Amino acid sequence: MKTRGYQWATDVTYTARVPIYFVNCMQLSQDIVILGGGIAGLWLLHRLRAAGFAAVLIEKSALGDGQTIASQGMIHGGLKYALGGTLTGASEAIAGMPAHWQRCLHGEGDVDLRGTRLLSDTYYLWPRSSVRSRMTAFLGSKLVSSKARAVADADVPDFFRGHLNGPLYRLHDIVLDVPSLLHTLGEGCRPWIYRADCRLEHDANGNVSALVLPDGRRLSAGLFICTSGNGNAVWLDTLQPIAATMQQRPLQMVVVKHRMTAPIYVHCVADNFSATPELTITSHPCRDGSTAWYLGGELAERGATMQPAELIDATRRKLAAMFPWCDFTNAHFHSFFINRADARQSDGKRPDRDSVVSQGNVLYCWPTKLTLAPALAQSVISAIAARGLQPAGDNSVTIDGLPYPGVAETVWDTL
Repeated sequence: MKTRGYQWATDVTYTARVPIYFVNCMQLSQDIVILGGGIAGLWLLHRLRAAGFAAVLIEKSALGDGQTIASQGMIHGGLKYALGGTLTGASEAIAGMPAHWQRCLHGEGDVDLRGTRLLSDTYYLWPRSSVRSRMTAFLGSKLVSSKARAVADADVPDFFRGHLNGPLYRLHDIVLDVPSLLHTLGEGCRPWIYRADCRLEHDANGNVSALVLPDGRRLSAGLFICTSGNGNAVWLDTLQPIAATMQQRPLQMVVVKHRMTAPIYVHCVADNFSATPELTITSHPCRDGSTAWYLGGELAERGATMQPAELIDATRRKLAAMFPWCDFTNAHFHSFFINRADARQSDGKRPDRDSVVSQGNVLYCWPTKLTLAPALAQSVISAIAARGLQPAGDNSVTIDGLPYPGVAETVWDTL
């Protein structure tokens, strides 16, 4: 039937009569839609678009908000996972990652990261003073392909100069400024990255029929990929039981803001044969001119069960004992909780590798570590190939009317 020159059609969702020209402008289509603008989603977007897919990324807040911006920026080769004296799946899977990232930083890898700020091209492993912790570090250095090397006296970094009573090992690991990394990845695919809080339409079999954008437009795709870390729970809660697919591993991270000038990037090895360093420290310049020490390792894991004041008090004591030459009198201590989200493991521990879980036309993805984002992208590319999905749409098409998300702020720049 025609009315006023328009042909009418029935919208299958709302069973309302709307003009066909209006239906067409309300229906959007892409080969692939990525949900989540952290390191996993951004890296994958670059790979998919390079492969010719019409792919877009949708983030509901800011790029990196959540796990990515809360990471320490370490691109490591797995030595800290071999500190227990044995090779693990994690240490083997991660061994080649620093070299992979270095190629990308020079514009020679699968994703161009030129322009990303490098905070340090060296990371250190410090067994402190006990015989047992030195043995732990030594065993780890001998088990990983990117072996650690003892630092000569002349090459000791300024922070430790004159204060070491034992060996210090140099790792072939690097530390990136995470906001800079997110900016580089975002700008590289800016026309296809959007901020929107969408509603999910799905069928009884767990397939997603469309995302409904804030203005009512429906975005369909051959494949939807969830890379939003802890945010994957929103989709999982709708499409299948969360408990069957995802686990959360809580941390309480500590930030120490101070005015000391010598940066430090170090794993402090505990006396027990643990696969996690007692303390992991990275240094980050703040907008106000101060420096932030960002503390992870066992301190953050054990801190997950502590009250903030209790953890901060324990951190003060630990730093005073480890670094008696440093004055923390005027330092500002702050802690915050963050959940690491992974594919569920039977023992609840950290997965050895990146994870991709398939259900219908949805892939749920977790890189496990910032370092493994390239490996996750390759796993997804392989999963797509196994499905026989080929580029079908015009990959130059953009979605009008949606803003660019911008990059999330680090905790230390909000204090």
